[in-house]
Amino acid sequence: MEGSGLGLAEVKAIVNAHGGRVTAKSKPGEGTVFTIYLPRTQENY
Repeated sequence: MEGSGLGLAEVKAIVNAHGGRVTAKSKPGEGTVFTIYLPRTQENY
């Protein structure tokens, strides 16, 4: 299936624009885990 979602570059740009960050951890033969960190807002307190 091609072109079925956002690319990693677009996701990173959107997350960065909102003050967050994206990390990736990869293990051969096990896959990759992407974690998205976003800042808290006043509503979260």
